[in-house]
Amino acid sequence: MDRDTAVAFGGEQGEGPTALTLLERLRLRAHRSSRAQYLAGKRANWWHNFLGIPVVVSTAIVGTSIFANISSKPQTAWVILAGALSLLAAVLASLQTFFKFSERAEKHRNAGAAYAALKREMDILKLGLETASIGPAEAYERLSQLTEGLNSLQRESLDVPDAVYDQARREQDLDAEGI
Repeated sequence: MDRDTAVAFGGEQGEGPTALTLLERLRLRAHRSSRAQYLAGKRANWWHNFLGIPVVVSTAIVGTSIFANISSKPQTAWVILAGALSLLAAVLASLQTFFKFSERAEKHRNAGAAYAALKREMDILKLGLETASIGPAEAYERLSQLTEGLNSLQRESLDVPDAVYDQARREQDLDAEGI
């Protein structure tokens, strides 16, 4: 193996980043981003349920109480309580609609799956580099395509809250499978 090929495959140190070191950084970033997107999706789904369940319960209570008291004149306190529950349901439904938590959860899950797919492609490239079954030119071309795919995905994906990204980083540091 000549010097250029050795450097491209991670052979000699001190010559700047090699294909393997760059690929490993991208793999870690893709893995972390995938996990962060999945975690953000879970969080958005939690908020969807947190707002949605009270809406269903309160509207059911208000609707039932109105029909139960349709022939009688309920006490003022019951009317006020039913009105307050109805108002609460309207506010929660409005928040749920405004923030689109269900839609956001789905977008985060899709981005997480896309990041995971890119990471798997990087795993295959890494195997090819480690076994020298891929030449430097092909490695460069595939690494360029994967980098562009990662860049495109980052542009298209929803932002992940810093706390969620930090959680993904901590989980990655504790990962016993060695991603």
